[in-house]
Amino acid sequence: MTPLYLIDDESALPPSHHALEEPDGLIAVSNTVTANLVWRAYHHGYYPCSPVDEEFTLWWAPSERMVLFPQNLHISKNFKKLLKRIIADESNPDARLRVTTNYCFEEVIRSCATVQRNQAFDGNWISEDVIAAYTALHRQGRAHSFEAWQDGELIGGLYGVRIGRIFCGESMFSKQSQASRIAFSHAVNFLANQGIMLIDCQQDSDYLRSLGATLIPRGEYEFYIHTLSDRATTATPWLAGRIAYHGHYI
Repeated sequence: MTPLYLIDDESALPPSHHALEEPDGLIAVSNTVTANLVWRAYHHGYYPCSPVDEEFTLWWAPSERMVLFPQNLHISKNFKKLLKRIIADESNPDARLRVTTNYCFEEVIRSCATVQRNQAFDGNWISEDVIAAYTALHRQGRAHSFEAWQDGELIGGLYGVRIGRIFCGESMFSKQSQASRIAFSHAVNFLANQGIMLIDCQQDSDYLRSLGATLIPRGEYEFYIHTLSDRATTATPWLAGRIAYHGHYI
């Protein structure tokens, strides 16, 4: 029988192929979530996700991983029409719709925690411990957010953690139709310009498939972790600012 590991900041972390077959990908539990533990676990190929009322935090390394290679970003015909309007207005300093990066990280993660979704437990896996851990990673220059704004109001966004040339996406939210898609499409091109070669989307969904994401086996994802991740203890922060669809700062 495969053991379920109890992990913390000091413990050795098991390789991701030790994950359970049922439930698929469950590999460990912890009493809390810290920035250091998240950082270490990501380099082993797993991530935290459990309802906030769970006694322990659950850590997952599913047998198949949803990922997006930036060059495979898919833009539908309907969304392309909207993008053209956004791009045409990007040079306007008074544009009604803008996309930024690292402008309000904590507001983004809290929005992801409260927005309603059609999934098992919505965003309520984002506990105060999770918010504190990822906000700490953001202050260290390791976690980043992308925001979509309309008339000065935050309408959508996403956040995640960069490990070398991999961006581990955590969650996204949308308060208006297409808002998260706007933020995500801008983020993908920006990430590619920053040298990101793989975006980890974690779990399968029709929405992510519509954006060009695909499933790969755990072993293949382990290979990318080994070849693309950076275990350095410091990171170069990305500047906060407005970004264009093609991936550069405005």
